[in-house]
Amino acid sequence: MAKINFFKIPILLCGLFFYFSLDAEETKPQTIEPQTHLQNPLPASLKLGAFVDTYYSHNTNHPISKERQYATQAVRNDEFNINLGFVDAKWQEEKVRGRIALQFGTSVNTNYAAEANRDVSSNQNSVKHIQEAYVGFKLAKDTWVDGGIYFGHIGHESWISSDNWNYTRALALDYVPYYSSGVRLTTKFTDKFQFQFHVMNGWQNITDRNKDKSLGSQFKFFLTPNFTITANQFVGNEAPDHERKQTRFYNNTILEWKALDWLSFAISGDIGAQKAKESFQYEPWWKEINPTLGIYTNRESNVYNQWYHGTFWTSFRYDDLYRLSLRIERYYDPKQVLATTYTRNGFMTNGYTVTFDLLQWHPGLIRFEVTQKESMDAVFETDKNKHTRVERLFIVAASVRY
Repeated sequence: MAKINFFKIPILLCGLFFYFSLDAEETKPQTIEPQTHLQNPLPASLKLGAFVDTYYSHNTNHPISKERQYATQAVRNDEFNINLGFVDAKWQEEKVRGRIALQFGTSVNTNYAAEANRDVSSNQNSVKHIQEAYVGFKLAKDTWVDGGIYFGHIGHESWISSDNWNYTRALALDYVPYYSSGVRLTTKFTDKFQFQFHVMNGWQNITDRNKDKSLGSQFKFFLTPNFTITANQFVGNEAPDHERKQTRFYNNTILEWKALDWLSFAISGDIGAQKAKESFQYEPWWKEINPTLGIYTNRESNVYNQWYHGTFWTSFRYDDLYRLSLRIERYYDPKQVLATTYTRNGFMTNGYTVTFDLLQWHPGLIRFEVTQKESMDAVFETDKNKHTRVERLFIVAASVRY
């Protein structure tokens, strides 16, 4: 019988223990710890958005042209189209802010039609899809400076139709800047008094037409939580460099009153003046001195052509289901400074608008609007390639914004 070596037993048991321990570790199922700290590459203050505004407009004059004059909203006759669509990114930090928005639609093409189209580096095609593109810095408490392209500061109604009581814009608002290119300073002196100061390229243009810069300002008073007074101003030369200076002055005053939770009013009054381009003075004696000279001398004018308009709005809201809004307006531009008609009395027009909104699909909005414009002269096109004094529109529109 073989002898048992009792000194080797402990060593053998230890070896078996380590072997089974290693084997158990290898066959034990591995678990993956969940990652609880995923990093977001975008800042929390960055907000992305989108807006689409579609419409169908029926013109009872049945004009031959598809393009409607003296307007920027719903400008296509008897046609389904996009009034405005955009995507945007907006951010607001403690000391810096900004927004960039790219846009398309019939109102875009209409509003940017006056932009220069001959320059290479900046022209209508290169800038018309920019709704806003600015960056701002905080200078002090409640004081910011923004630079770039941003919405115009004049008027009660926004370019974004869903922000307005009526779908189309008032005549007064169609003839003020939708957008500006420059620098603005915004400050709040008190909780009831805000102020803006602007240095801009001009009156709704990104590509500058001359070497001069324009100035703008806004005074906003919150007299009560439900009553606000806003005064907007503009001054600047609106003539190209090859013409005599034609300085434009403009003032817009707005009163807004929320009388009840379901009833609101607003009224706006505007006055503009612009230096005439030239004057012709009757001087027949020049012809006696030199027969090649005429009896009229072309000189720089000291006359300012003026225009006026006033608008009244009221809105009735039933919970978050329905809203009924009315607008009455008067536009008076006999010298055709902004609205060119080539008629005797210029653009002297009244407007009446009724809008009914369905609100229950928020952030979607369905709108029905009837608007009528009556002018002193026959300025609206008809189906027989003639013109009439009255234009009536029936509009159905739908929009959604996120």
